[in-house]
Amino acid sequence: MLTFSEIRTDRILTLELGIDDSVNDDTLRDGAMVEVHSIPDENREEESSVEPAYKQDQDANMTHDFSGAIIIPSEILPLSVASADEPYVGQEFESEAAAHAFYNAYAAEVGFIIRVSKLSRSRRDGTAIGRALVCNKEGYRMPDKREKIVRQRAETRVGCRAMIMVRKVGSGKWVVTKFVKEHTHPLNPGSGRRDCMFEQYPSQNEHDKIRELSQQLAIEKKRSVTYKRQLEVIFDYIEEHNVSLSKKIQHIVDSVKQMEPKEEEHNHS
Repeated sequence: MLTFSEIRTDRILTLELGIDDSVNDDTLRDGAMVEVHSIPDENREEESSVEPAYKQDQDANMTHDFSGAIIIPSEILPLSVASADEPYVGQEFESEAAAHAFYNAYAAEVGFIIRVSKLSRSRRDGTAIGRALVCNKEGYRMPDKREKIVRQRAETRVGCRAMIMVRKVGSGKWVVTKFVKEHTHPLNPGSGRRDCMFEQYPSQNEHDKIRELSQQLAIEKKRSVTYKRQLEVIFDYIEEHNVSLSKKIQHIVDSVKQMEPKEEEHNHS
């Protein structure tokens, strides 16, 4: 185990490079495991902003400090803040809400807003089995007939294709089946930008929600019309069956009535 120490005025930064003898050559070529232990100064106030884990020394060519410890320049061992977890095809979630929360957090970190899009339902019981979450700049806004009268709103949709699609599997979990990472517009990275972005387009989000509910209502109306037609077909079949059955019964009754006089004549004779 090799330990490298650098003493600064505000904190002590210790880098430990651990190399396991059991690791094969391929792993060693990829790089050693790095652990960073930072001991803050008790007299220094903690800052809210994120600092780089390791700053480049003023003299990049310096390899030893006054104590004789080796100092590794930042260009040799770059350390950066890890970005938000990125979705991937095959990723599992316990519920649709968990998938929605994960993608929403990812969007806030990357710098865009998500919008709930297509919903797939089971034909058997009507429960949700699939959901698509898209960038709020997906597609293009439909022209509004009132725009000639009311004040035109700024265009916010640019046909962005970034999205994630999750589907419910037999185990009950929700699995990512499609993920499109690329956006067609500038992003605003950082979770601190999220509130500003939401305040920038509040009416657009409301409009999107109304449009989504209207689409779901239209789907339900179409479904009810289909059910109504199916019921009408069933009722027509039942009515035809009743008419046919009534005719058969009437035919039997008429036949019996015709046979009764013949039997009486036969009995008298």
